[in-house]
Amino acid sequence: MFYLRLPHGEIGARRRARLRYARAVKPPSLPALLAACLVSLVGCASSSTEEPPDARPAPDGGDVVGPDAAPDAAIAAACPPGQFAVSVGADGELGCATVDAATATAVRARCSVYVGFRDSCDGCTDAPAKWARSGPLGCSAGAGAGNACVTATLDDPLAPVSLAALDLDGDVNGDDKLYTTMHCVAVPRDPRPAPCAPDWAISGRAGDSWMCTPISEAAVAYVGGCAVHTGWRDSCDGCTTAPAKWGKASDAGCVNGAGADNTCTEATLDGEAVHLFGLNPDGDVDGNDKLYLGLACGAPVEGETTTTTQCPAGQFVVATHADGSFACGDPAVAFSAYVRDACDLFLGWTDSCDGCTQPPTKWGQVGTASCANGAGADSTCADTALGDATLPMFGLSTDGDVNSDDTLYVGLRCAP
Repeated sequence: MFYLRLPHGEIGARRRARLRYARAVKPPSLPALLAACLVSLVGCASSSTEEPPDARPAPDGGDVVGPDAAPDAAIAAACPPGQFAVSVGADGELGCATVDAATATAVRARCSVYVGFRDSCDGCTDAPAKWARSGPLGCSAGAGAGNACVTATLDDPLAPVSLAALDLDGDVNGDDKLYTTMHCVAVPRDPRPAPCAPDWAISGRAGDSWMCTPISEAAVAYVGGCAVHTGWRDSCDGCTTAPAKWGKASDAGCVNGAGADNTCTEATLDGEAVHLFGLNPDGDVDGNDKLYLGLACGAPVEGETTTTTQCPAGQFVVATHADGSFACGDPAVAFSAYVRDACDLFLGWTDSCDGCTQPPTKWGQVGTASCANGAGADSTCADTALGDATLPMFGLSTDGDVNSDDTLYVGLRCAP
């Protein structure tokens, strides 16, 4: 008698094939099992370790793994610079998009500059008695008799500006307060599974699902934190000196930079909670005084964050790694560039125009990196050091005594 000895791997393969066939036809009988054992004693000895019927081959063709085994490592993929993931294909490849269109849409629809006034409020923290606001897509006269919205063609005949016209009351002097701030309306929404809707991007994972959040919320959070700087100086007809009193306000908070009786106030205006800087000029505001306006945004954070769950607030997926983690990037670089290139604040004034709806006779514009004196003698532009920052500021030189027949204009324009 002699034995046919087959290679171990071939024995296993043949045995599994016979068993699959036998199970498909009928339960194996005892003689059949004995016959299989005669072919290979080794095969019989290993029959007690038969894999479960729902076992599957490992994706790499290696050992068979059960249904509860950990998934394989992810595919490494990355978006081009300046783009963020909006979908993940079955092959692990990323679908990517820029945030440019979403940024412009959100900022233009939901961000505004506010201007307010209160008489006899020397150092008070009261909300403004009169206020108005201007945004790229419209304006609100807010509260107070004589306020108006004025659409004016100023620097560009193809890009009119919607201006909030604030009707001043009484003589503007040392017991009055002028208020300003930047505010963007937040509309938070729950995450949704990828692929993302237009203007959404992937911001993390929940179990086996990639999740999307709106780019708009990150955009308005960044731009809402861009601070309106407001200042004043007496006896500065045509000067380029920095303001003697100044402060700033935005959705990120309020700071009284310099000057007694200036204040920071939180108020609800038209249903929106806003931080307001209150500028208290000293003495009578007249033709040798200067009102300053500037805009500054936070420096974008460079670099990436690696995680396996959720990107930090305001960040989105830019790459996936082979170990299952992924990288998150901050689109604030794009947000900052949009504000720099597309957005300007406007400050204007008109004398003898109580309840005025005509354009300002003196005006200028200022952005985060530029300034222009549009019309009016003695108004100026200058790079100005305020605290630990230097920013361009427009200085509006009013003419004559500023009182109840004067109108102050403020506007925010951001291009599509």
